Amino acid sequence: MNAKLRRKLIETAKRARERAYCPYSRFPVGAAVLTDENKLFFGANVENASYGLTICAERVAVANAVTRGAKGIQAIAIVGRAPKPCGACRQVMAEFSSKDTPVLLVDVSADSRKETVLRLKMRQILPHAFDPLEAGLLPPNPQNLVKPRGGSSARKTKRRKKR
Repeated sequence: MNAKLRRKLIETAKRARERAYCPYSRFPVGAAVLTDENKLFFGANVENASYGLTICAERVAVANAVTRGAKGIQAIAIVGRAPKPCGACRQVMAEFSSKDTPVLLVDVSADSRKETVLRLKMRQILPHAFDPLEAGLLPPNPQNLVKPRGGSSARKTKRRKKR
């Protein structure tokens, strides 16, 4: 991914963060995903008084992309103070990404003029991720909804014979 596209991904996540609904934690987070089709989608965290119903920015962004036809994610940016995705978000991101998908964690200070970008790969964010292809839960391309990801797992998967 070139520098211009990386900056656009980060700026999209920053704008998404401004839309966060977080009256309880006051911890706004924004996320943006770049799909395999080179489209950008974003999400912000949406809290609820019943805390378990809160949804994180990363899952909102992924759901936004998938419900609009995205087959896979080629890059992800997450913006906030100490932006580290929760375990559920990491697994959802992994489902639509390859092990080499860039994940940009953009830490913004309170004044939001200063940012630190940590560049990681999906395999670093969630090593040993649960892989539905490796587990035999999905054929290599189920109903053409999700592009097979992860390199070796897609090659190892064998179709089950119908009995």
